[in-house]
Amino acid sequence: MSHHVISISRQFGSGGHEISEKLAKKLGLPFYDKELITRAAQESGLSVDTLKASDERYDSAVPEDERKTYFGLSNSDTLFVAQAKIIHRIAHQEDCIIIGRCSDVILLDDDVSLLRVFIHAPLQDRIQRIRRLHNLSAQDAQLMIRKSDQERRRYYSCYTEKAWGNQENYDISLNSSYWGIDRCVDLLAHTASLL
Repeated sequence: MSHHVISISRQFGSGGHEISEKLAKKLGLPFYDKELITRAAQESGLSVDTLKASDERYDSAVPEDERKTYFGLSNSDTLFVAQAKIIHRIAHQEDCIIIGRCSDVILLDDDVSLLRVFIHAPLQDRIQRIRRLHNLSAQDAQLMIRKSDQERRRYYSCYTEKAWGNQENYDISLNSSYWGIDRCVDLLAHTASLL
């Protein structure tokens, strides 16, 4: 039997994580995000802290000879390979929601019912959200957003050879500012019921 997997990619500050958590609760599904790092650490033998520093980042700025740390792979490569194995395994064991980590592409050819979602919002709305969540100035919030989105874009491009956020890569793209968090959850729950 094919399992249903909802892969949710998101712009930093768009509320994608909150939407994913609420959707998981509403649908009664397990939700995978940061715990994938812990599982990857167990599989790779590297520490959680080492892998956290490479989460959804590609460490291409480090010279290649300094990056090789684990069987000739950089920390980000090691994390990607370990997480990809875990994502495949989870998707074949249970219905679930997976946040980011290229899961929309990793699972594309698997025998799963895959719903690929991208959550976005206008920059000014994301700045306000990050200001509230992290008690930052507007300037610092904007810098955090730009840096995070740039790292996610580079990571996604490196490991998938696709453009992060490009509508052709997703089945649904939702503007969380237009719809609101709870209506995004409702729309995704309804769509999931049609799978």
